[in-house]
Parts: sequence; structure tokens; C-alpha cells
Amino acid sequence: MTTVKEIVSRIEKFAPKSLAEDWDPVGLAFGSMNQEVHKMMIALDLDAMTLKEAQENDVDFIFTHHPPIFKSLTTLNEHDTRRKEYIELIKSDISLYAAHTNVDAAENGMNDWLANSLSLKSPIEVLDTTTESSYKLLVLYTPLEDAESIRRALHKKGAGQVGDYDNVSYNTRGTGRFIPSEKAKPAIGQPNKAEQVIEERIEVLVKESLIGQIIQTIYEVHPYEEPVFHLFDIGKKDKEFGMGRVGSLAEPITIQQLVEKVKEAYHLPFVRCANVNLEQKVERVAILGGSGEKYYKKALEKEADIYITGDISYHGAQDMIRDGLPFIDPGHFIENIFVEKMTEKLKKWKEEENWSLEIIPASKQKDVFTFNLNNS
Repeated sequence: MTTVKEIVSRIEKFAPKSLAEDWDPVGLAFGSMNQEVHKMMIALDLDAMTLKEAQENDVDFIFTHHPPIFKSLTTLNEHDTRRKEYIELIKSDISLYAAHTNVDAAENGMNDWLANSLSLKSPIEVLDTTTESSYKLLVLYTPLEDAESIRRALHKKGAGQVGDYDNVSYNTRGTGRFIPSEKAKPAIGQPNKAEQVIEERIEVLVKESLIGQIIQTIYEVHPYEEPVFHLFDIGKKDKEFGMGRVGSLAEPITIQQLVEKVKEAYHLPFVRCANVNLEQKVERVAILGGSGEKYYKKALEKEADIYITGDISYHGAQDMIRDGLPFIDPGHFIENIFVEKMTEKLKKWKEEENWSLEIIPASKQKDVFTFNLNNS
């Protein structure tokens, strides 16, 4: 049996909710964390096509990129077509979880997928840093015979991951001393009697974003009624996280060539662009999935030759033209790469975690925009 909670825990290890923007309502939008999952679907959005496809395939859990509810509801009735979809979802007993700007900002998340699709070279920088991850030092004391199983549980949740190394820990042995009170229910010893136990001291580095999960794990697996542990701030930085990416092409190419590269990479018939001399050579590229107009000055600060992002407005385009930044607008739907990439990740996690469920990508959703060219 696999539950929504187990799947969400693994998703949030990859894209912690702490990476999401303050305005972004990520998380469980519908259903229960305790619901059993037999079949889950990965989709960009919840819409009528996605909902119908989920119902036809007996899906009981949908994982979307875009949250289905951005504004608070005052009513829930069928007089509104969007609210009608919510009602249908509830009637079908389908849970829904969304990970949005936390996936955008995550390492090897949305914006890295988009940058990699254009073969931007390393190092690839964050366009707009919103947060920095740091490490804490966790020191935990455990009976000697439980040390190995506790270490494994901590490592499984991501403790002890340092750079390119996994399962990093330091361990020493010593004697633990304590006297249980009358109210205590000790795993070892008796109330009001002094006790000595050979213990192991486990030291591991933990990424700040994982602290909540790690503490929860300690209480789940530690034999003591009151586990003794310490968390120390050691000032060690991990990585920068944020919106968009900036990197370089393998060699300078014309904007016309980059337009064709964008269309091929994201399977697009057309893109919008402005402020461009199509024969101008560009090399340093800034890219941000979704609606990235407001970040264009960050692209200028990062000395990008051109900016690729969606949903550019008329006046936003004028601002970029005035500031001399060429842009390509491939639309918002390029984020549909989420379906492919998250399906790959979840199938890999399924094997690692031994989940008993089927994982399917949504296949019916399409871009809301179409292009109708009159050549007469």
C-alpha cells in the first residue's frame, strides 16, 4: 500500500515547499494525505481534459505543476465552470497535489530542464536568487544496537549528503546515563533507577530544507521515548535557489538560429520575438519558464545577450526594447516538460521506494493558444 503522504514526502525532498514563492499555494489542494494510491497521473494543470482523462483511467491521485486554486473560494457550486471541475474532482475521490515555484527553483527542476533542452553549457547560474540553502550539523545519541538502522533511516531521508557524496557520517561510542521518572515509559531501564547504556553518537550534515523531515524520522525510528539530539548552525552554505537560469551556448549563433533551436527544443510551430536583428549573434542566454517578464532586468544584470520567457505583455515588450534586450517568447506551455521529467523521476522513485502503484503522464492537455495564419 502506497499513500499520498509517502509520495508527497519524496516530492518535497526534491522540491521543498520552502523554495516556493510566498504567494504560491503549493501543496495538497484536494483529498487526504492518508489516501491509498493505486494509480497517479502527472499533469501540467487541472483542466477539463485532464480531469476526464483521470476519470477514464481510474486515477486516484493527480500531481500537477500549476496549483488549481490561486484565490480563496467563497462558494463551491456548479454555477461556475471552474468550481464545477473542483466538485467533479471531489466526487471522483481524486486527491491533487501541486508543486509550482518550488519545482521551478529546485536543482534539476523546471528551469534546469528548460536550459538543458537548449544545451546551455555549465556553469549555469540562477537568474534571480530567492533563497540559499545551508547545512546544519545533527548530533544524535542512540543505543549501540540501533545505530545502524537509524543511520540508514536518516540517510534515506537525505541526511549525510554532501556534494557528490552520500551517506556521510561520523560516529563515536560512549556511555549514556539517565534516571527515568515515575511518569516515564523507558525503552531501557526502570523508573527511579540510574541507568547506563553504551550509545553511539551519530554526526551528519543535513540540508536546512530537510530538517523537518529528519526530525520526524528521528521520532519515528528512535527507540527512546525522548531522543536526545542537537542541531548546530555551522555556517556552511550549500546552493543558491531561485527563478530562471543563465548560461552560454556552445558557440555564438544568430537569433534566427536560436529561434529555430527554441522551436525544435520545445516542439513549437511559432514563437514571438521583438527587438531583434535576426542576423545578430548571441551566446549568453537567460531563460525562465512561465511568466518571466518582471525578471528581465535580472537578465540585463547577468549580461545576457537575449532573454527567453513566456507571457510577455505589450508594455513589457516596450520596456525590453527601450533597454535593448532582445527576447523570444515561446509561451507558457513549454512548462509541459514537467509531465515528462516528473514522470521519469517518479518512476525512478517508485523502484527505490518499492511503491505499489501505476504512474501515467497526462496526454490530452494542449496549449490553450493556436496560431491561424492567413496567407491569402
